[in-house]
Parts: sequence; C-alpha cells; structure tokens
Amino acid sequence: MSNWEQKIIDACIGHYTEDRQTLRLRSASFFPDFDTANPDEKESYLEAAESLERKGIVKLRWEKCGKGERLKTLSCENFEKLFAEAGRPHPQTEAEKIRTMLCEKLQSLKDNLPVTRNETAGKIISFLEFLSLHFGPREISLGLNHKTMEDFIRLLEFSLEPAKLEKITTRALSILLYRDSKRLENLLALCKPLLSHSQKHISAPDLAIPERSYPETMIAGKIIIEYKNQDVPMLNAGGHILILPLETAEAIQAIQTIAEKKEKTVLTVENKETFYALGSPHKISDSEAFSRYDCFLYTGGYSNRAASALIKVIASSGFSFYHAGDLDPDGILILQNIQDIAEKPVIPVRMDAVTFDQYRAWGRTLTKPMLQQIKKIREETKTISGLAGLLQRIEEIGLGVEQEIIDYR
Repeated sequence: MSNWEQKIIDACIGHYTEDRQTLRLRSASFFPDFDTANPDEKESYLEAAESLERKGIVKLRWEKCGKGERLKTLSCENFEKLFAEAGRPHPQTEAEKIRTMLCEKLQSLKDNLPVTRNETAGKIISFLEFLSLHFGPREISLGLNHKTMEDFIRLLEFSLEPAKLEKITTRALSILLYRDSKRLENLLALCKPLLSHSQKHISAPDLAIPERSYPETMIAGKIIIEYKNQDVPMLNAGGHILILPLETAEAIQAIQTIAEKKEKTVLTVENKETFYALGSPHKISDSEAFSRYDCFLYTGGYSNRAASALIKVIASSGFSFYHAGDLDPDGILILQNIQDIAEKPVIPVRMDAVTFDQYRAWGRTLTKPMLQQIKKIREETKTISGLAGLLQRIEEIGLGVEQEIIDYR
C-alpha cells in the first residue's frame, strides 16, 4: 500500500460513523496544497485515489474542468472493504465481539463475588452491565479495541477490593497488572471518555488510581492552621514558608492569624522568585511595606488544585485578598481567576501604568496570541483600580513586564 493510499484510508476511517450510509470527503480537506505541490506528489496522490477506486473502496468525483487531473471529492460506501484494506476489523463486528466478552466477564464476576457486595463492587457490576448492552462502534472509534477492554476489565477486577489500590504508585500498579510501567496511564486516558459517557446513565465506579501529578503550593506567615478531623492546630509561630501538597491543603479547615485581628490580609504572589523574596520570615519583619499582609500565598501562575484549595480556605477564614503578578494579559487573568476562586474582591499590588512605565525599558515583546488573551478579561475586572490604565499601556506598546524584575519595597 502506498503512502497516499494509507493517508486516504486513514482519513476515511477517521470520519467513519455507524449512522452514515455514505462517507464523502473533499479532496482539498486532506491535500490542501495540491495546487502548489510537486508534480510527482500530485501524480502519486491521484494514482493512489484511482487504485482505491479500482478496488471498490472509494468513488471519485472530478472537477468538471479537469477530469483525471483534479479531484473534487472521494466517497466511500463499502465500509467492509475499507476496514479490510486497512487490516482492521469492522467496528460493528468488533463491538459485537467485545459485548460478548463483557457478558462473559460479567457473569464470571457475579459467580465469584461474595453474597455481600461492597459499594465499589456494586458500581463495577452495574458499569459492566451497562457496557455489555451499549458498547458500540462509537467506542471503537475512541480506540477502545478488544485488547484495551480486556486490560480495563482486569483493572476493574483488581479494584473490587479498594485496599489493593492503596500504598502503591501508578507505575508500580501498572507493572503488577500488565508488566508494562506505562500501560495503566495510557489505558486510563483511553477509557476516560467511556467513563464520562456512562456517568450520564449510571453511577460509574471511582477507580481512585493515584495520578502522576502532585500539585503543591506554599504559604508563609504567622498563622494557625486548623485541620479537619484534628483537634490540635498547627502554629507557624516563626512565619516560615510551608510547602503544602494537595492532600494536605484539602485537609485544612481554616487559617487564622496568631495575633487576633479584625482585618486579616493575604498577598497572593504569581511567581516563585518573588514569593521567596517577599514571604521569607526574616524579610517580612524588616519590611514596613509588607507588614500589612498577614500571610503570603504562592499561586505559581494559574492556581493549581492545591493553591485553589487554600484560596478557598483563606477566603472562608475572613481574609482580604491582594495580588502581585506579571504586568501582562495573563497576569491580569490570573488575578481574575483568584477572584473567581475566592468569590471576593482581589486588590492588585503594583499592577498599574506607573509601575509599567517604570520598568518598560526591561519589558518583553508580547506575541499576538499573548495579546489576544485580553479578550478573556471581563469588564468588571478591567474596572479594578489600576488595571484599566495598565491594559491601555500593554495594548498600545505591545510589551509585558515580568514580576521578577519589580522592586516591591
């Protein structure tokens, strides 16, 4: 099979849906540069299309002005031949085989389960019952072939006892199940749409597989951290920088200041270098400019889940929010994002035209996609003190100022 035959077949299979009688593709959609292409490449393409027509896989429709020279559309009606030529099973046939396999696995599980099922087992059984009835060509088009579904069922069987998923990394579990350290991650990515779709109809099982993603954030200040389900709070009397992973951030119930105050304030900081400069305890005590802030929170750009969890806790604990970030469209959008998470006003710090003009000589040129981010900034955000003037400078000059070069003292 030539390279162009393969491309045409792949394009047809990629657009296949079970409800279509005829699949029609415009030639220009997968060979847009036909007019300027090398003559040999044009000839190879047309020969491949004609070869597939002779095999009864596609039908060609030529431009009226140049029959045999310029293709208009390629259409396919014989999907059996299309998939046979590709060396792949027809989606409907494959789906039937997978449904049969699912029914067999389902019956085997039911036969071997104890009389008293836990909640996870019940959800897995319901999920497999749903799949055994509804798995079809749509799922095949998502890359869920027979081997993928067998591997997925192996994971479901293993998950019948949730304790087996504890104290083990994703890659170690992948080797245990598949003798392949990456298979589980790839499998979960493939099956995510399947789980999402089934969730609309049944309560799909929560497999609780540990993600290979470990969001963290940092907080500094003389604060008291109160945890859920824990009577003794943690006192950060020295105002030290604390690194908090997502699991810990989600376990926090409230944050209070050690010194009782009517008005508590937090400064969220976009970039790590600036956070360390402003949040280090030996620097806070000597800085009058930052004595107004009771704690400092590192967001790391757009807030990850750990930072978001702390923002919500700090907001519910009665803190007022201030934010220092880059002087560019994304910097303003990050402030807007913090405001959305906190559900309360956020006051910008040195995010204004005066600061922009002071550091303009060291600004960086913003690309067109960077400037287009301005469209995402809402009108109510633009009305926050200082931001309208800053945006005007950014749009006029096309520059941005990185937070790390700003002296906040």
